[in-house]
Amino acid sequence: MTPIRHLPVIFVNGVPGAGNQTVAQTISTITGYAMIRPGELVRSEADRDTARGRLIADKLHAQEDIPEQLIVDLIKEAMLSQQDAKGYILVGFPKNPRMSNIFNSQVKWPEKVVALEVDNEVAATRLQNKLSELGRPESEINAARDIVRDAAHKVKNVHKRFGGHVITLDSSGHPSALASTLKEILSDTIEQGYGRPEPGGGPPAVASIPAMHLHNDTTPQTLECEEQPQ
Repeated sequence: MTPIRHLPVIFVNGVPGAGNQTVAQTISTITGYAMIRPGELVRSEADRDTARGRLIADKLHAQEDIPEQLIVDLIKEAMLSQQDAKGYILVGFPKNPRMSNIFNSQVKWPEKVVALEVDNEVAATRLQNKLSELGRPESEINAARDIVRDAAHKVKNVHKRFGGHVITLDSSGHPSALASTLKEILSDTIEQGYGRPEPGGGPPAVASIPAMHLHNDTTPQTLECEEQPQ
């Protein structure tokens, strides 16, 4: 991963229905960084007639978790294929601490982790609406609350891993309010550049930034594949 270790990486991470895709797209517009959607990579690979593709397809069909190392491998390949990018935004990543540990050790620590906070009921309603639009089975739609609740526990554990390195964003508001808020959050990154990793491979020293709150929650945000369980 040497060719891209110097390029900045931002994680956008929240439960399904938190607005991962919307926030990531806004950050991409502000920074010019390339978005990488792990969920999309997984589904694309599942369509390939390769040993890895067949393994993923079997896991998806059985509704089993995809191995963390496999997901990180797909991300690494996507990053290396875009070496001319200004930086990278990983959407809805990582899903759990182990996935985070693998990425941190094999690629690098992210410069920023944008942690999305939203009420579980709001997230579940958004997820139900999206699953309904996709024509998913009623049983899957009804399971949205359980999916969000289980994901919330995992996401909190991921955020603890990064401590003060995490920037918390209340994503319960309308998407139109995101741009100005994110510009404020990313101002130090845009104007001063990113810090370098500390000796020993730990995260760069980043000042803790207060949570930003959005208002006027009137319209559910559009959820992309990264906001659905893998």
